[in-house]
Amino acid sequence: MPESSGDLVIRGGTVVTMDASGRVLRDGEVLVRGGEIAAVGSALEAPAGARVLDAGDGLVMPGLIQGHLHLGQTLFRGLAEGRRLLPWLRERIWPLEAAHDDESAYWSALLGAAECLLGGTTTIQEIGLGPGAAGLLRGIRESGLRAQAGMCLMDSGEGMPTGLPGETEAVLAETESLGDGFDGAEGGRLQYLLNPRFILSCSDPLWRGIVHLSEARGWAIHTHALEQREEMEAVRELKSGRDEIEYFDDVGVLAGDLRIAHGVWLERDHLRRVDRDHFSVVHCPSSNLKLGSGIANIVRIREAGIAVGIGADGAPCNNSLDAFEELRLAALLQALRHGPGVFSGRDALRLATSEGARVLGLEKRVGSLEPGKAADLVVLSTQRPELWAGAVDPHDLIAFSASPAAVRHVMVEGELLVEDGRLTRLDYGEIRRRADQSLAALLGRSGLEH
Repeated sequence: MPESSGDLVIRGGTVVTMDASGRVLRDGEVLVRGGEIAAVGSALEAPAGARVLDAGDGLVMPGLIQGHLHLGQTLFRGLAEGRRLLPWLRERIWPLEAAHDDESAYWSALLGAAECLLGGTTTIQEIGLGPGAAGLLRGIRESGLRAQAGMCLMDSGEGMPTGLPGETEAVLAETESLGDGFDGAEGGRLQYLLNPRFILSCSDPLWRGIVHLSEARGWAIHTHALEQREEMEAVRELKSGRDEIEYFDDVGVLAGDLRIAHGVWLERDHLRRVDRDHFSVVHCPSSNLKLGSGIANIVRIREAGIAVGIGADGAPCNNSLDAFEELRLAALLQALRHGPGVFSGRDALRLATSEGARVLGLEKRVGSLEPGKAADLVVLSTQRPELWAGAVDPHDLIAFSASPAAVRHVMVEGELLVEDGRLTRLDYGEIRRRADQSLAALLGRSGLEH
């Protein structure tokens, strides 16, 4: 191999590739060159001048992919307790979001990004904000995360405070303008999304405009749907008896790349109606439990050929952004629904790696450790007592035992963003200080009693 001082070899761990065959390499190695994986194997010859990163008998795996996040809500952790979805939005979240500006949104994004990176998340799909959207996107851009993100689109809705919904054409113009500056940035690490919040906050003209923009710009659509029964009843009342899937079909949303968060109440008739190649679901088990929404039947959804990802949702409805906890809960809840053994640790891990990449249309770029893919990976320390084990399947060990406490190194496109458990690009002390200031100012603007 040619000499390259920019090369890096990860050595000394068990490589959990998450490729199609589920290959695991004991004492495996990964060669990283130019931000990509150049080789995966054993006893690789390190190029002259290459840095060697000792995995220390740890576990080397793809970076985790979270398919549904609200980084703009990170400042709101603990501020909306004890409510179901619609009161949670109307009484707390919407007034708080309406009080955001670019400064508070920027620090909220960086605080959430720091939590994601320290927890092994390398790729996110972020649903965004209305006010403060530009600041949020700037924070995501500077974090080093691989991200698909956009402005949260709203132009109507019961119980929405002044300043949160925009005029339809202005909302569409603003999201397109933001997309022009974000899509394809950082060497393609960033992609823009169209993020209508949900049917109850978007008018028919807004949905039609979103479909048009999606077709014209090639931007996927990411929204909330079929999360809670009360929401479904409100949609039927508003849309002349149609549910979310029927409405999406009528306005043309199902014809494009549609990714829905939650999908708790997807039924067999819904699954027959969607195009499995252009429709996906992001499972958010902690949020669904905390808001009393229900348990999504992801075994049935996957059996229908639909890709399923995983997401922590937001800090006010979880309350952490821990992807390991989400994939563990996903497996346990499906065992509750279907019985032990139906949904394995490897199945759960795929939601946050290879299958999660399919949800985002990134399966050729991330989600497994294979030559030619981006060097987005995580090294877990097995020195943690919860990761001590004998000769067990490492997929099960990770899915049922791992946590952010075990994360040692995190890399995105070959850049070590976490090294020996510490952030390298971001200054967490500064982020925390500025987040404290931003929250105090935001609460003052919100008018809420807290």
